[in-house]
Amino acid sequence: MTSVVGGTLYIYGFSARVLMDSGASHSFISAHFASCLDVTPHCMSYILDVSTPTGSAMYTDSVYRGCEMSMAGIPLYADLIVLPIREFDVILGMDWLSAHRARMDWYNKTVDFCLPDGTTFQFKGHKGFSTPIISFIRASRYLEKGCEGYLA
Repeated sequence: MTSVVGGTLYIYGFSARVLMDSGASHSFISAHFASCLDVTPHCMSYILDVSTPTGSAMYTDSVYRGCEMSMAGIPLYADLIVLPIREFDVILGMDWLSAHRARMDWYNKTVDFCLPDGTTFQFKGHKGFSTPIISFIRASRYLEKGCEGYLA
């Protein structure tokens, strides 16, 4: 089962809307948000084919390596793959969450971290933030099974 927690953190000092998503294998940054940073992306040696929850595909070969983030006053770093996403500025996936030993509390919308050096801290997501996300994921699964969908 996928778990998501959404909230705000800082990337290079800029406030970013973040989604921590256990259903995402990689971590991503929106092309628009990345364009505001004074950092140059790297070109990967391959083109990454990213499948979205709706079944569509996005392709990219750009990554920002070692992006500086601040969470609970603690400096952290992430390799963020560039995608044309609009809903969030950053999506932190399992590559980053597992490296930082994240434990998600779905009900309270918190994520507890235990860094390799023993440092522990908690990220508090926005309550109610993930409700439309869960609905979107659930709707996507129904569509994949052949159900019809309508926007209201």
